[in-house]
Amino acid sequence: MWLDTTADRMSRAIVPVSRGLNSAGSTLALAMVFFITANVLSRALFRAPLLGVVELEEVMLTLMVFAGMAFTQLEKQHIDIDFFTSRLTPAGRNLLACATLFLCTLLYGALGWQSLDMGWTYYLKGMATMQVRIPLWPVMLVIGAGFILLALATLRDTLLALSQAGKDGLGQWAGIALAGTALLALSPWLVAWSGTEVDSFWVKLLGSVGLVVILFTGMHIGAGLAFLGALGMALLYDPTAGLGLLKTTPFSSTASYALCVIPFFVLMGEVCFNSGISEKLYRAAYTWVGHFKGGLAMATILACGAFAAVSGSSLATTATLGAVALPEMRRYGYDDALSTGAIAAGGTVGILIPPSVIFIIYGVLVEQSIGELFAAGVVPGLLFLLYYCIAIAIWTKLNPQAGPPGPRTTFTQKIYSIRDTWEVLTLFVVVMGGIYGGVFTATEAGAIGAVGALIFALLRRRVTRENMFKSLLATGRTTSMVFLVVIGTAIYGYFLTSTQLPMELAEWVVNLPIPRALIFLAVIAVYFVLGCLMGTLPLVFITVPIFAPVMDTLGFDLIWFGVIVVFVAEIGLITPPVGMNVFIMGGMAKDVPLATVFRGVMPFLAADVVLVITLLIFPQVALWLPQMLR
Repeated sequence: MWLDTTADRMSRAIVPVSRGLNSAGSTLALAMVFFITANVLSRALFRAPLLGVVELEEVMLTLMVFAGMAFTQLEKQHIDIDFFTSRLTPAGRNLLACATLFLCTLLYGALGWQSLDMGWTYYLKGMATMQVRIPLWPVMLVIGAGFILLALATLRDTLLALSQAGKDGLGQWAGIALAGTALLALSPWLVAWSGTEVDSFWVKLLGSVGLVVILFTGMHIGAGLAFLGALGMALLYDPTAGLGLLKTTPFSSTASYALCVIPFFVLMGEVCFNSGISEKLYRAAYTWVGHFKGGLAMATILACGAFAAVSGSSLATTATLGAVALPEMRRYGYDDALSTGAIAAGGTVGILIPPSVIFIIYGVLVEQSIGELFAAGVVPGLLFLLYYCIAIAIWTKLNPQAGPPGPRTTFTQKIYSIRDTWEVLTLFVVVMGGIYGGVFTATEAGAIGAVGALIFALLRRRVTRENMFKSLLATGRTTSMVFLVVIGTAIYGYFLTSTQLPMELAEWVVNLPIPRALIFLAVIAVYFVLGCLMGTLPLVFITVPIFAPVMDTLGFDLIWFGVIVVFVAEIGLITPPVGMNVFIMGGMAKDVPLATVFRGVMPFLAADVVLVITLLIFPQVALWLPQMLR
């Protein structure tokens, strides 16, 4: 009983503070896009870029990320893998949560403590940014406070899990789980105290096998990566080495001007979503192809492609177009499998059509041009749309009743419909044209795109205080969610570098007596299998730092590899057993069994396989446009 009472008191204290911080941090997204837009205009009109914009953006991004960390936890938005945990009994799942949440609490508390300590050091030394001399100690204070608040949020959830374990009659087992977790966290100090020297082989084994174990326990992916990285460094050297990573990495990995593009494109997509642009896209696509057999499904695919071009989010595309397209297809008597399958599969189109957030993250991880990655995704993205439409045409040819044609429209109506999509077309041209024309960078393009979306929404009188606030809050939550994984990946990456594991793996693979093409296919097969078990974002974060050096050593183009990796990983969104797009669609069409939705995506999976084969056989499909723009 006291556990529930304590958790309730913590909620009353934490929730208002977390919500207020997230709201304040989210508004920084607006300031960030306007500062960069002003810098672009000043540079273009007066040839005088604003002083210190890069430093200011990095600071504001950091404040935004950590202001929203705790609220993201309270909203259950931090990324985890529930493939195995979802198959446990409720009691077993809750017992496992006791251990993982407690470990997260310890880790976040350590991160907060170390960040505050670093802030004190910065204060004593008077550390500040180079150009405009922004003091860094307040930034570290916010980082520390953000982690401490996050630790309190996970502690609250731990108490609730412990209370439930007691009600299930598993209180003793929950206590054992907590004790084991504490011993695991303290193991570096116990090893150092005993004077035992741990062989690097066992540390490497822990870092690789332990990653799989921890991630599939349902622990936050960012936390799991950070814990293993810090634990590995502590065992390799000493506990202070692990704590040192926790002290320096959050700020160094977050204060990145290149990563500012993530909240910018997220904000652009959220504004478009909340201003009703998706409905106009669907109506325009329907006007052009609705009269064909399966035309409404084709219109859904085309609208998904257009919406993805401004949102960059597969899940958002599925949710948005699903709300618009599903009622229409049902009104015209479409088969449930075709209608739900087309919406779920259409959402994946967003991964290749720029701007793609996953391309941005991949580019940062492997240090490749984001502009070239965007260009590399254009032609495969168009083929993506074409192959899906061909799959629908074949389906309705074999079963005409699955997708009866809609009413015909005149050519005048077709042309007139384009008028309602001019905002999307303008945003796409400005963003992509600006990048490839050398007018502004990818980060600046994201800011320009977000400002453009806001202006168009204002012109259409689609901006209200409510949907603007909703867009900002969603941007803040998504940004904090992504950056927790960024921080964890950075900490784990330092550990991998220290062990030389990626380099050793690359050397071992290169020396294998088999053709390099076979190695490449094996890696792609790994991505396909893992994509069925986890989302695209964590898969890219976890695997790319390991496999990219191998591919580079073998002489494969990393731009081409990125296109294939991102696409193959995205297939997992419609592939059993995870299939997040399928589950989103199932939640929207509650009267349709999930088995029917999965059956509906099968023809589209076949089209995906054809596209993968196309990219493997003809690399220039992805590479010719980036090469032209070099």
